[in-house]
Amino acid sequence: MKKPVRKIRLFVSYSHLDRRWFEKLRPLLVFTSTPIFMVHVWHDNELVAGHRWDDEIRDELDRMDIFLCLVSSHFLASEYIRKVELPVALERERNGKTSIVPLLICDMDERDIQHLKPFGPLPAWGRSWRSFEQNGGDTMDAHKPIRKGLLDVIDSISCVKKPIPSRRNKK
Repeated sequence: MKKPVRKIRLFVSYSHLDRRWFEKLRPLLVFTSTPIFMVHVWHDNELVAGHRWDDEIRDELDRMDIFLCLVSSHFLASEYIRKVELPVALERERNGKTSIVPLLICDMDERDIQHLKPFGPLPAWGRSWRSFEQNGGDTMDAHKPIRKGLLDVIDSISCVKKPIPSRRNKK
């Protein structure tokens, strides 16, 4: 019997102005292919009315293993992302607690994303998700490299996550 592994926590960061891209991404965030580990995907749709949303977001940021950010000019212009989410993600990555995965929605000037340049983006450098639509293409053409990239990151993290301690009483 395989030992259970702690859930991998994936935090999705995006500007609400890019909600349509997040909705296109949602089906790619259902991970059922590997039963030994589970992925908990968190995004702001998880927020509950009446709860302190800032506290909830900060709690999730403090527990995340993967910071998946949908990068666009809207993302970069978001004050909350710039002042809260990105600094936490970058600090956790420096401390070896989080992997940062930028997903390029549109072509960006590299000068605007210097802080994300060290991290391999999806679908790939030189190719944004939107670029798959150009010249008669379809955004679904980007699904395979995006999905593969996410699974690769999850696999790399699942190899180093520690097993959940057994709850059975040891004799």
